[in-house]
Amino acid sequence: MKSSDVNVFSRRRFLATSGGFIASTMALRGQDVVGANEQIRVGFIGLGGRGNSLLGQFLFQTKKGYIKNAKLVAVCDPDTEHMEKAAARAGTKPAMIRDYRKLLERKDIDAVFIASPNHWHALHTIHACQAGKDVYVEKPVSHTVWESNQMLAAVEKYGQIVQAGTQNRSDSGLIDAFKYLKEGNLGAIQSVHGLCIKNRNSIGKLDQPLVPPASLDYNLWLGPSQDKPIYRPQLHYDWHWDYNTGNGDIGNQGPHEFDLISWLLGDPEMPTEVFSYGGRFGWDDAGETANMQFATYQLNGVPCYFEVNDMSLKPDANVPANYKGIRIGIVVNCEGGEFRGGRGGGYVLGPDGKTKIAKFPGDAGRWHMLNFFDAVRSRRTQDLRAPLINSCKSAAIPHFANISLRTGEQVPLAKLPSVLPQTAEFADVIERQSKQLKNWNIDFEKTLCTVGSNVILNPATGDVSGPANAAAFNRPQFRKGFEVPELANNAFLKSKL
Repeated sequence: MKSSDVNVFSRRRFLATSGGFIASTMALRGQDVVGANEQIRVGFIGLGGRGNSLLGQFLFQTKKGYIKNAKLVAVCDPDTEHMEKAAARAGTKPAMIRDYRKLLERKDIDAVFIASPNHWHALHTIHACQAGKDVYVEKPVSHTVWESNQMLAAVEKYGQIVQAGTQNRSDSGLIDAFKYLKEGNLGAIQSVHGLCIKNRNSIGKLDQPLVPPASLDYNLWLGPSQDKPIYRPQLHYDWHWDYNTGNGDIGNQGPHEFDLISWLLGDPEMPTEVFSYGGRFGWDDAGETANMQFATYQLNGVPCYFEVNDMSLKPDANVPANYKGIRIGIVVNCEGGEFRGGRGGGYVLGPDGKTKIAKFPGDAGRWHMLNFFDAVRSRRTQDLRAPLINSCKSAAIPHFANISLRTGEQVPLAKLPSVLPQTAEFADVIERQSKQLKNWNIDFEKTLCTVGSNVILNPATGDVSGPANAAAFNRPQFRKGFEVPELANNAFLKSKL
């Protein structure tokens, strides 16, 4: 991928593509910083499942007085049905605004919560920073690593407070557990295994392209993504399983666990190499992303593994798989024992692998949102539990894993043991996956699995290399009028990540 000059982004081009948005919002940059006792006025952008959950947290915590002096001013979603439900839930008659750019123009909004689909996170965040708004943005914070680069440049240029929705960083149990591990109570960390094991179902497939609901402004929903025919029956949420708008479960649930691994290992620089294999098995549906995937990389010299499994153990049994009793979380293998846990805390097993020698009950990061408001008042990025820089690292690894998968080669499942690395970790996951796939009556001779390429990150430049098309997956083409602005070159990535 060719690097471009830092800050080459043309103001004239942005004016042309954003309908004068920047001209009307840059004037807000001189507004006073919110004081310790002043009211923080907020807007919500994206009110699907996660956005509605965030809104519920905000309403509850402000009502109870945990978050003080904060007010809901406006809700925003291209689907009026989502907005109307959110406004009714709020009970305070917030303004309902379909176009987020109109919301960001308002002088009576200080901060925004962004829970739009993945393909919107970067543009929503960058435009909010340009408009002088502080931002709480859901994971994965970006749709690609290139977008993360531009988001980091925007935060540096415009000086806004940006918190990521990786709330595990605020979990009291994990804070204590990681302190315990970092102090060497179990000896050196030998490996970490991240897990996203869920019990999902096929999303189905239409014969004709989906017709968007009448309540939706489809142009605003698509935004930066390409206008491609959709053959899934459900538009909302199932966009996760389409690379045009989502990142699969490795980029949906996965960023939480990738973030735990990075946090545990001291938030080091990104890995220089990521490898992944997997596929979408057992479901003849419209989904593109893998429902079974395995990725490997190293951080700080520690071997790290990540496993995605969205299939039940058997097609007729609603029973999920697990790894050492954990479905969502991490397993940390140390010299003197093992930590197993995730959101809500965890526990430590001694050298025998059976005896619990320590427990770390947590609170699931219930005060993560409060932490954001505290940082908005202090204007100190260092007060954030989950600053954008760390969450960009956590998003980068699943992005690279998906690039590995999308640039790989297909082989019959029967050949996997001979083409994958000959290690105990690969042997274990192949054995477990094979047993499960056989329960689904998968034909190992005819069913193909993708063995990914080795995706290499050049730590000196931030460039992605590997197969010829690897770089193209890292920087997609954006629709006219919704281009993510180029604020930094690849070398900026190295200086930040």
